[in-house]
Amino acid sequence: MTKRPLVRVTGILAAAAILGACGTGEGDTASLAPPTTVAVSVPPVTTTTTPIPEPEEAEPAPTLADYLAEQGIGRTPLAAGTETGPLVEFDLPDGWHIADPGLFPQSYSAAVGTRWENDEEPGPVPAAVLTVLRLDRVVDPDEALGLASGAVLNLPEFEIALDDPDSEVSGYPSYALSGEYADAEAGYIAIVERTVVMDDGAATYVIQLRITAQSRDAEAVTASVQEIDSSLTVTARA
Repeated sequence: MTKRPLVRVTGILAAAAILGACGTGEGDTASLAPPTTVAVSVPPVTTTTTPIPEPEEAEPAPTLADYLAEQGIGRTPLAAGTETGPLVEFDLPDGWHIADPGLFPQSYSAAVGTRWENDEEPGPVPAAVLTVLRLDRVVDPDEALGLASGAVLNLPEFEIALDDPDSEVSGYPSYALSGEYADAEAGYIAIVERTVVMDDGAATYVIQLRITAQSRDAEAVTASVQEIDSSLTVTARA
């Protein structure tokens, strides 16, 4: 914050006080002689301002997608009903239904919830989108999960609420992350994302469950979100 206006005002008041003091004094008598001009030298006020550096933009968090691309590791999205890969399921809460497959391309399965209507500001319904990716090379689960949060952390204005890197789903290592981010069209969105990495010896599978709802609806869908997340199961095929 610059102090320049305050310094200038102080300098003017100081000069006025000096000039006033030179014109009065005890025992002075009126004189017809021309007034004496008193030169008062007031050194110019100089201020030194330190420029405020522009805040540096934070580096984006590394993502699992970036890592796979850099390592040349291919990935194939699986759909529900595929005869290979794990069987992945979650329970549907009351008021939720399976979404049209075309609504979420490349998803394994997806569900949408009741439209929590806001008469003045209607918005998107809550959604739970499950993806299952088969990697064409075996990947260390710990290394993959270490990058699992990157995509969510890079969302606009993301603020973290929960960070749980040490959970499990059906005995497989899992990483859960939740928070809120800003969407240009829908406003603030609450998000919960869980990533599970499964290695069956022949391939590595990355299972991701992402649940979203408008932030103003977060409290209304909390029970549904907990039911979906806690019921997620991953079963290796025989």
